[in-house]
Parts: sequence; structure tokens; C-alpha cells
Amino acid sequence: MVVINLPLVARLLSPALFYVGLIGLIPLAYSLITLTEGLMSFLPMCAAAIGLSQVLRQIGRHARTVLTIRDLFLFTVSLWTSVTVIAAIPIYLMLEDVSVAGSLFESASALSTTGATVINGLETRPPAILLWRSILQFLGGIGFVVIGVAILPSFSLGGINIFKTESTSFDGNAKLTPHLKTMAFYILVWYLGNCVLCTVSYFLCGHDLFLALNAAMCTVATGGMMPLDASMNDLSAGAHYTAIVFMYLGSVPFLVVLASLSVNLLKLRYFFKDEQVRGYTLFILVLSAAIALSLVLKNDYPVERAIRVALFNVVSILSTSGFALEDFTAWNSFSTILFMIIFAIGGCSGSTSGGLKYFRLQVCFAMFKSQLVKSVHPHRAIEPRFNGRRVSPETLRAVITYLVSYVLVLIASSILATLMGLNITDAITASITCLSNVGPAMGYELGPTSNFAYLSDSLHLLFAFDMLMGRLEIIPVLLCMTRMFWKF
Repeated sequence: MVVINLPLVARLLSPALFYVGLIGLIPLAYSLITLTEGLMSFLPMCAAAIGLSQVLRQIGRHARTVLTIRDLFLFTVSLWTSVTVIAAIPIYLMLEDVSVAGSLFESASALSTTGATVINGLETRPPAILLWRSILQFLGGIGFVVIGVAILPSFSLGGINIFKTESTSFDGNAKLTPHLKTMAFYILVWYLGNCVLCTVSYFLCGHDLFLALNAAMCTVATGGMMPLDASMNDLSAGAHYTAIVFMYLGSVPFLVVLASLSVNLLKLRYFFKDEQVRGYTLFILVLSAAIALSLVLKNDYPVERAIRVALFNVVSILSTSGFALEDFTAWNSFSTILFMIIFAIGGCSGSTSGGLKYFRLQVCFAMFKSQLVKSVHPHRAIEPRFNGRRVSPETLRAVITYLVSYVLVLIASSILATLMGLNITDAITASITCLSNVGPAMGYELGPTSNFAYLSDSLHLLFAFDMLMGRLEIIPVLLCMTRMFWKF
């Protein structure tokens, strides 16, 4: 017996897809205003999104409004999958050298804020498609659920559980306000405000408004899919420092930031009282200092440049932005091994970052310390703690489940990638970068300064699937693929 309320899932999907179709009018309007290509590529996409939303609306018009967690999981996975397919339409229609699989890869990369690309010669491409990639990153960074809860009444049906379907690391105890819609609205305002400030900052660094806006959307979403082949390499030092600040802001918990601002705008100690933020920030500073020192001693870099490129790349990788600024694999062996270690870690939970999340590693370390003590004092009552509170058994199980699922999916993806023709190093690092939504790989051919354009269609589809799984933190997608999810 099927236990999913499919008509209600269709009813929830309908307004979301309708607004995706409306958002597609933005690059369409830009192409008309600037008299550049785009009209005949974005019209079919807008029509498909709006048309599908109306079909789903009819299917769900008599649905019973009782949501279960299974309905919410299916809704979230279906939403991300359908938007990925719809968003790929203008990419395929506009770019003749990009296949269907490549278009799906590009769409998934943008929406998941991975930032990997299959497009060469970005500066020669129609501006409308570059703007579309940035818009997709911006939407994917904050997530459709947060946007939906903030502006669509129907999304509030799922309560707090709807957040957990899009990010399994969402901390329900960290709610800023008991009103779910108000909390989502605050997050959305903070996100939009960051984008405006980042755009102004890039513009003041001497870059034109189109580049500043696109770069800002890529930065605050920690997406890294710049409209330039050289990524950040040709931008000014001021732009690099701007990116560092806003990548960091995008990779720390939004609710912690907002709670700190509500307490006292001038006292940062409220922000750094959070154990995750404090540990993550210290990790960035220590790692950046070590790499900068190696660049000064081993590569004869000037001190300012060493600090800037080291800090930029560490924040870029940890925040899973994936911006390119020099090839860090070509610096020295010490730096390379450090970047390999941090490649899959990611930023904080409750942020736009992907990866394993620093919070999960802190919980694992807390478990490790408590087990060491119990090894010597087996009768001592000691439990792992985080932020001054005991880590609940439910949290421990969720962390372990996620880490096991990550490793299993990574192994499966790497094996499939080698069967499809990739060498072992590229297969493993490409799978890691896609699952963690980082962007660049660290293999022989897929390095920080290369892209995914030369890969086969089968590899594009595999890595597109990996990116969506990573963005939804694996568990929801795996659940929807099991028999128990659909049956009693």
C-alpha cells in the first residue's frame, strides 16, 4: 500500500514551480533590454515551469492537508529535481556545444552551489545565460524551502520538519523565533542584505555593475560559479578581500548571526560564544597562517600576497565556494596535503555551505574524547557535550548515519566514475567535490584551474546526481530510493 499523499505533494510543488517560471523572466527581460540573445531560450523554460505548475495545481486541488514526514521528503527531492531539469532548458537551447547531460550538470552545479562548470569561453557567452547561472546559485544557496516558507503560505504546512528535509543538520533548538514564517523572513532579509552589500563592495573595487552583481550572487551563496573563465584571478586585491568576508558570512550559521545581532549589534562576543562558530573561525585562521607561512618560506611570496591567497583559498574551500585564485595544488607539498585534508569538511550547519559540516566533526571529536576517558575510567559518567549541552542520542545517531551514508555514496560514485573512464584520483576527488558541493577537484586532469567540460555525458549525469544528493545531505534522496519509504 502506497503511503505517500501524492496529490498534496503536487499541490506544494505547484506554486514553487510557478515562481521559478516567473524568475526565468528576469534573464529574458535582460536579454530584451540589452538586445542580446535569450528570448527564444527562456520563453520555453518559463512556459514549461508555469504550465507544469498549473497541471500539478489541478492534480492537488482536492488533496487532504495532512502532511507526513515522507510527504515532505518526497516534496523536497521532487522540487530540487524538477527545478534542475527545468533550469537546464535555456542552457541547452542557448549553448549549442553543451549536451543535454551537460546542461543538467550545469543546472545542478548552480542550484547546489557547487560551482563546477562544463562551459568554456564564458566571456563570449550570452550575458543572459551567465545571469541565469548566478540567479540559480543565489536561489540554491538559501534553499527553496526558506524562500517558500517566507513567501508562500502553503509551505508552512510542514512546520519545522520542512527545514529538516532540505538540510538534515538544521538545529530546531536554534530557532530565532517561535514563528516559523518570521524566522524564514529574517533569514531571507539577511541573505538579500548581504547580496546588496557584496554587490556594492565589488562595484567600489572597480568592477562593472553586471560583474559585481553576478559575483555577489556567487559569493553570498558560496557557489563560486563566476561569469569569467579566470574566476577570481583577474580581479583586484580588494575584490579578493571582499570575497573572503562574504564567503565567511555565508558559511556561518544564519540563525546564530541573526540572534547575535538581535542581542547587541556592537558586541561580537555573542557571535563567538557559539562553539561551532568559534571553532570554525579558529580553524580558518590557523590553517591560513600555516599555508601563508609555507608560501613565504617555500615559494618566496610577498607577505601580503601569501596571506591573501592563503586565506582566500582556505575560506573558499571550507565554505565550499570553490572560487579559483591561483592553483593551490602547485604551491608546495605541505599546502597540497592540507587542502586534501580539508576538502570535504565544509562550513557550519545552518549556512549556505555544503560538505560534511564542521558541526558534525565537532560532535565526532566530542564522542572521541568521551570514549578516551571511558577507556581509562569505564565507570565514570561522561557524555559528549556541545555548546555547553549534552549531545542527545538522536543527534549522535544522525551524525553517524550521515557520515556512513556519505562514505558509502562516495565509494559507489568513485567506482562508477572509474568504470566510466576516469582515473582513480580524478574519480575520487571529483566525487568528493560534487558530494560536498565544493567545485574544483584535485586530480591529475580535474584540478582547481580546469573544468568538467571534457567529461562524457554519463559522467556529467553521475556528478549532477552527486551534487543534488550533497545539497540535500544525502539522506532524503536515499530514502526516496528505498522500498520502505513507499510502503508500510
